[in-house]
Amino acid sequence: MTANKWISALAVATAMSMASFTSGAAGVSDDGAPTRTVKVWDLDLSKPTDVQTLYDRMQAAAKEMCRTEANREWMAARRPVPHGWTEGCVMDAVDSAVRGMANQRLVTLHANAAARLL
Repeated sequence: MTANKWISALAVATAMSMASFTSGAAGVSDDGAPTRTVKVWDLDLSKPTDVQTLYDRMQAAAKEMCRTEANREWMAARRPVPHGWTEGCVMDAVDSAVRGMANQRLVTLHANAAARLL
């Protein structure tokens, strides 16, 4: 699978798993893409500090999944993913997860974080 397809599959899987509001278990989606659920039951998303906590959890889950996939690619093919793939994977996964949550505070926080990266 090409890096772009992995990113797309990973982003969709991440959004679905993060929107499920379950505990932090790892899994695989129906199409074989890795997933990671992010705990939100303990957060009040009307509070800015809790929105930040959720965003941090999303970032951490996406980083873990993307690093795992990069390592899996290395083990399977003995070749590294393309330069910048992991960072793009994390960004796409978080983008998709934020959209899936449909929480305006989270959307604003993510937009501000993305703007700082540019």
